[in-house]
Amino acid sequence: MSKGDKLRIAIIGAGIGGLTLSAAIGSLKAQRDDLEIEVDIYESSSRLAEVGAGINFWRRSWDIMESIGLDQKLLSYLPRADEGITRQYFHFRKGDQREGVFIADGQMEGGSYRFHRADVQQALLSGQTGRIHLSHRLVSYEEKEEEIYLHFEGGTTATCDVLVGMDGIKSVVRKCFLTNRGMSHSPAMEPVWAGDVAYRSLIPIEKLQAAFPGHRALTRPILYIGKYKHLVSYPVSQDKLVNFVALTAEPFGDPVAYDGPTATPCTSEEVRSVFKLWEPETQALFQCMEKPIKWIIRCQVPLDHYALGRVALGGDAAHAMTPYQAAGAGQAVEDAYILAILLCDKACTKRSLTEIMSIYDTIRRPMGNSVIEKSRMTGRLSQLSAPGLDDIVEGDDSVPLERLRGIVEDHVKSFEWVWKEPIKNDKERALSMLRDLAKVRNCFSGIPPITH
Repeated sequence: MSKGDKLRIAIIGAGIGGLTLSAAIGSLKAQRDDLEIEVDIYESSSRLAEVGAGINFWRRSWDIMESIGLDQKLLSYLPRADEGITRQYFHFRKGDQREGVFIADGQMEGGSYRFHRADVQQALLSGQTGRIHLSHRLVSYEEKEEEIYLHFEGGTTATCDVLVGMDGIKSVVRKCFLTNRGMSHSPAMEPVWAGDVAYRSLIPIEKLQAAFPGHRALTRPILYIGKYKHLVSYPVSQDKLVNFVALTAEPFGDPVAYDGPTATPCTSEEVRSVFKLWEPETQALFQCMEKPIKWIIRCQVPLDHYALGRVALGGDAAHAMTPYQAAGAGQAVEDAYILAILLCDKACTKRSLTEIMSIYDTIRRPMGNSVIEKSRMTGRLSQLSAPGLDDIVEGDDSVPLERLRGIVEDHVKSFEWVWKEPIKNDKERALSMLRDLAKVRNCFSGIPPITH
């Protein structure tokens, strides 16, 4: 989009995905003085709050942070910049028995970076190019021939050329997107629940050290596996806190719509009662939990489109997933990056917006939907409930070590996509499709092809 043809982008939701999109556009604008894009972010809350505790960036999403110039800001939140990337992504133990068993250290090409969510939010805010409008809750939108009309609670309205719904798992944009297509009864209208629950807490390092000196969770990421349950812990905030999540999943059949409370305070005693058979070092983690929150884990029924017309969905609005591959935030970042690359390219014009949205959908929908399923299957491996594991029961200390190592090997393989499929390949494919589109248009208009 060049001078004299300003593109107005409205982003609904100031979470990780929305802020990344704005920051990525800002980074690309800095590289082109002829790029005229106006970004407005509309957030329903009255302030920007951090929902959740830890965020994990695998190699794909970290490459994006480097590309948009936020890597050094994020590294400043780590205790030692050269140790942000870890080859060992989890230390695996079987913890659902009186004496836990070390299984293996899961190794991954490129490892991962782990942050407190508040630190990621601050880094993204430092790179903002758009205006953030708080207390703007979207009610509906109308896509007209020339522009899109946005309607907010209280009667406020706005217009834009491109609408991006990054408004989370209960996305209003998604509901309007489906309703406008005559799909108001689609199973993708509302998120669904299949019995998964997470108990989350941040544990002060000093508290855990006092309760259990030398606890392995003080220095490394750990995944304790067990029947229908597992635990995840890793240090964050310059090793001042341990992000701790205790997860349970007792399948009850097909996923169902859930309209009850999704995050409620609970007590460490309540959590311990669910994991009372687990090994002593896990009991120390339960004992040290502070202000635990019980989360109902919902996910999205895969959509058949992430974009149509001049409207796109991203993040949890498009592909809310279970947390078992720690990929939710990373997928939102990938959505934002690919969309920013397309919208900021010289070949992007208001006339080509519908085709650009189609390219975004072609690149991102297969990946987002596949990670929904990959995450579900990874969770079943962590909870010893994958196919072929029916004979294992909670507290079973007779499972052969080689069998456990086979389960961990399958777990590691389920993550291969995060380092075998670099994000640059998706970027190059998207731009190649955009070049092909520009060539076709220029053929009929007599305009010389765009070169870079």
